[in-house]
Amino acid sequence: MAHRPSTRGAAALFLCLLICVPLLGQDQSDRLRQARRQMSLQRLDRALKEVERVLRIEPQNVEALQLKGEIALRRADLDGALSAWTEASRLHPEDVELRIMIGDLLLRRNDRLDDALAVYGRILQDDPGNVRIMVSMGSIHERRGQWQEAATLYRAALAVDPNYVRARSSLGAVLFKVGQYAEASQELQKATELSPRDLRSLVFAGLSQNHLGHYENALARLKEAVEVDPHSANQLIGVKEQLPQFTLLVALFTKAYEEAPREAGRSYDLAVIQYYAQDYEAAWRNLVRAEKLRFPVPIEFKEVVYARRRLRSPS
Repeated sequence: MAHRPSTRGAAALFLCLLICVPLLGQDQSDRLRQARRQMSLQRLDRALKEVERVLRIEPQNVEALQLKGEIALRRADLDGALSAWTEASRLHPEDVELRIMIGDLLLRRNDRLDDALAVYGRILQDDPGNVRIMVSMGSIHERRGQWQEAATLYRAALAVDPNYVRARSSLGAVLFKVGQYAEASQELQKATELSPRDLRSLVFAGLSQNHLGHYENALARLKEAVEVDPHSANQLIGVKEQLPQFTLLVALFTKAYEEAPREAGRSYDLAVIQYYAQDYEAAWRNLVRAEKLRFPVPIEFKEVVYARRRLRSPS
């Protein structure tokens, strides 16, 4: 007779597990939905608390880890986002989009470009026709000035998808940077036909036309760029060649900025234009002003402007 209470206890425990475990899963799902709602309202602290509650109970909840990474990214905490997504990817390695997100995150870090290439390379091994990955890898080589490697990847992407605008635009930009202006112009013309408001295509199409001596076409393209984004001068960074009609270009961008000012960004963009117009004093003044307004001026660009300004100064 002593065994009956034990049997009843086991039955009660089984019944509790039968009911409570699904309820626990439902509770976790509700918490994650609540976290997303809080994120949509920009209440990141509250969203993170909900996610952390889920992870305390289920440390291997992939959805919660992904959401934790999104919250960290919104806070500009790249390391936190990378940590959460890397753990989620370890638990769910077949999620290609998650692996791409990790690669894109590494791409934002100048000190992690080799890691980004490694992540993208592994994805490309599994999916050889992934044009997005080819272009992302090409962009890393382009940032490093490895023009041939970048062009090879952009051409490979276009062989898979001839209408992939980013690949076409990027190939045109690389061809411009190595001085192949005619071929660059052709590629950029195709890019603007596919996407008439693609900013990078318009800027480099204008620059290519300029170097071919087609000055009216060049200025027309740059005017179109300004219509897309009045602050498109930042696209000129990294362009080593000078434009003969930069006086017209300075006037063009200055007028655009007066109509659509952007405080610190405006000062920085004008510094870029003035640098290429070889007005290093004016460029330096605008860089100083941009820094005072807390604009993140790239140190390499600041050093170049400073050096050119010193060289121009009377001894």
